[in-house]
Amino acid sequence: MSPPHAAEGPEGPEKPLVNRPDIKLPPIPNGFRIRKRPLPNSLPTSRSRPSATILPDLDGYLPPPRASHTIIIKVSSSTSFMSLVRRVRKALEKSPTQAGGQTSRGLPLTARIAVLGVKQAPRRTGPIADALDDVVLVATGRAIEKAIEVGGFFTREKDLIVLARTRTLRAVDDLVAEEEEADVEERSRVRNVSCVEIGIRWA
Repeated sequence: MSPPHAAEGPEGPEKPLVNRPDIKLPPIPNGFRIRKRPLPNSLPTSRSRPSATILPDLDGYLPPPRASHTIIIKVSSSTSFMSLVRRVRKALEKSPTQAGGQTSRGLPLTARIAVLGVKQAPRRTGPIADALDDVVLVATGRAIEKAIEVGGFFTREKDLIVLARTRTLRAVDDLVAEEEEADVEERSRVRNVSCVEIGIRWA
């Protein structure tokens, strides 16, 4: 069966969505199994690399440089709910923004200039506001539901601002032989992964 073609529109054929490719991944060959690699660190801090080298996601989202105090917590499906809540609380208690509101320390120059505007509109969204998160929960696959539950838990606290962002990341899987002594070459394939970020910061 041939792969589906893009629908014809008034301005020509429409492009397929980046997170819905025309062709599905091929089946796993007999005698191979999947070994998933860790997801790449997709949340750069202001100390990691210049913002000019940060590439947008497949869906066009450009990750902002995080402040040096931002804590990144990767959520797994096996992590307990209360364990995540305690980790988030601990990170918020140590945040330098707890007592004095938003801080520009550790941010790029353009972000520091814009912080004053964010203070006047604390619920603003965008690259500058995203960079001010004190804690960011990152989840993919089955862990997305748990991250959303934790974010919903903290929305009940009036002193906190909770924002959810969706992204599409590229993950690499290795296809390795089931028999270790088999004389076959390992393969790899790329797949798109839905990702959710839950940003939490002091209001």
